[in-house]
Amino acid sequence: MSLQWISILLGVLATAGGLLGIIKPNLITRFAELFPRSVVPALVFTALCCLLGAYEAHSMNMGFLNGYKHFIYFIAVAVFAASVIYMKELLAPRALGGFLLLIAVPIITVAKLSEKPFFQVIVALVYVWILYGLILLMSPWWFRRLYKPFENNPALFKAVAFAKTALGIVLILLGIFVYA
Repeated sequence: MSLQWISILLGVLATAGGLLGIIKPNLITRFAELFPRSVVPALVFTALCCLLGAYEAHSMNMGFLNGYKHFIYFIAVAVFAASVIYMKELLAPRALGGFLLLIAVPIITVAKLSEKPFFQVIVALVYVWILYGLILLMSPWWFRRLYKPFENNPALFKAVAFAKTALGIVLILLGIFVYA
């Protein structure tokens, strides 16, 4: 995937999320309340983490272990199964944090290798979500703690929704006009 399509995809997601926050703030609030204990998002993000982790492990040089790389995807399935069966608290925020960390690797690689002007915008955005992913991975209870100020202050919630929409539009424009 090129930096142009990454930027457009991130822009569309941010714009959709921001507009949803402007139009239906109650839906976002309800989702944020239910997300930390939701099983389905935890399973989906855990599966994505196992898949992305296996992909990254398969693409790296492992020296004398390179002959065993064909087992990595089987190991990823076993890790997913063990995570689902044995983790008593498979929390969606923790799985989201892991996903944010793992998806950052290919995006930063594409941005760095593209040598397009202003590729640093995408890199800076990804580094912000790396920090958020680390926080969620280490302490998933921070999901609610970081969200509470927005939930308790409708004006701040609306301002952030407008800012997210504006960021999304900027990313779409960067993708169309600058990263093309």
